[in-house]
Amino acid sequence: MNAWGLSTEGGTQAQGLAALSDHQRAVLRCLARGLADHEIARVLAVSQRQVGVVVNEILRILNLRDRIAAVVFAHETGIIRLPVPGGALLD
Repeated sequence: MNAWGLSTEGGTQAQGLAALSDHQRAVLRCLARGLADHEIARVLAVSQRQVGVVVNEILRILNLRDRIAAVVFAHETGIIRLPVPGGALLD
């Protein structure tokens, strides 16, 4: 288990990421950036309802319990990288 409680044994995260379609990964990236469903819908030119359906598919495929776990998953797998405040201090 890693610091966030997600299992990384046996390449589980990489396998999960590979199981997602390009569209699902795009939704996951938007979700991880903190966008709400209506914002994701606008960015990806789909309906807000479709975004909700895709988020539920992502949670099911990755066996995650909620959106927060999906955001953590996205960051831990490197699908998205945001700057760390004060990152220079961590080097």
